[in-house]
Amino acid sequence: MTKSTPATFCVIPWLQRYTDEQGYHLLCCTGHGAKNRLRSENGQLLHVSQRLTDEQVLNSPMVKDARLQMMHGEWPAVCARCRKSEEASGESVRKHQNARFDFSRIESLLSQTGADGSIEDPVVRYADIRLGNACNLTCRMCGPVASRLWAPIYNQIQPESYRLPPKEVFVLGTNNWVKQDHLAWLLEQCLPQVEMLHFAGGEPLIVPEMVEALEQCILSGRAGEIELSYNTNLTVLPEKVTSLWSKFRSVSLLCSVDGFGKVNEYIRRPSKWSDIDRNLRTVDRYFDEWKIRMARISCTTQIYNVLSIDLLFEYLRSAGFSRFDTLPDLVPLSYPRYLSIQALPAAAKTIARKKLLREIERAEALNAPRLAGPIGSIRSTLAFMDAANTTFDLPDFLSFSESSDKAFGDSWRLAVPELAEHFDADCVR
Repeated sequence: MTKSTPATFCVIPWLQRYTDEQGYHLLCCTGHGAKNRLRSENGQLLHVSQRLTDEQVLNSPMVKDARLQMMHGEWPAVCARCRKSEEASGESVRKHQNARFDFSRIESLLSQTGADGSIEDPVVRYADIRLGNACNLTCRMCGPVASRLWAPIYNQIQPESYRLPPKEVFVLGTNNWVKQDHLAWLLEQCLPQVEMLHFAGGEPLIVPEMVEALEQCILSGRAGEIELSYNTNLTVLPEKVTSLWSKFRSVSLLCSVDGFGKVNEYIRRPSKWSDIDRNLRTVDRYFDEWKIRMARISCTTQIYNVLSIDLLFEYLRSAGFSRFDTLPDLVPLSYPRYLSIQALPAAAKTIARKKLLREIERAEALNAPRLAGPIGSIRSTLAFMDAANTTFDLPDFLSFSESSDKAFGDSWRLAVPELAEHFDADCVR
């Protein structure tokens, strides 16, 4: 960036269109608070069913406000997660997204921004589309917002303060915006000049509309100019999807894997480690044929996996991958609070800290610039863990763990014995 670029600048309010699992338009996938949900001038939430143009979304009131604050060098409240990440480790989604675009455009974007924060003829270069909440997993830290499979049992096993209104659960379990024709309309708005399309869910690779979306891009004649990226649990690699990837400029995969072997199976149930291992190796083998630019593990770091996180690092080091990135990105879980690593007992935090610091030492010894991001994610995770002590959430952790185990026929004490050692019948150590 140039010296005149504000230190809080982020391309997202200028170039990105984000649609969440329920079809609502938000400012950013990591945004925080009510101002992340975009509204019209009269306060109505913006939704794909309203068939909004890029101009209507990118010049909506909250997007304009965010641009103005950034131009004045201020951090919008909605950007708290990036601010805290940068204060802790220097890494953030803001920096990552800025790096993906040509910095020579930034001065032009700023100069085109009016006094009220609006921009003339806004163009979506990056579209982040969540293809509903159809998923094949019920991950422990998840819920019906991202996986409709949670809807029938979610409130039965959640601590009381985490339960959702029954009407909301019903809607989450039945509504699916991509089953209508809104997705084709959304892509039609973006396709003339979009450069990057990111898909998540739910699990995007099991959604039939995923294939339709790729075919629409190919028929537009612009597929070769578009980079695809995915958040995927990598339990499946459908040939009807992967066979289309070579038509695009490139493909990036952020693979959600939360531990090695039985730990991942427990957290991301009912996944099987044999499937994950096979698909990781398949991605590594077909890297060039599928035009993959980057493939990396994204690990949601939480109370269930942080004490055995070293096993995932060791797996990636020893698996023999030739193209797959062998250092995971750690993403500390903040909600639900009872699964946050901030709730760990003090003795467990000490063990986790030693393991993570050791992984930083191993990675830094390689002296590889490409590892700066993953190393930063480890530092950010450590800073997050030490930023608060929330052991008062542990009763909710025990309640949820026992209730979910009863519902699913599992045992957290057998799946994560390293964690179970810090609990006994009467107290937490």
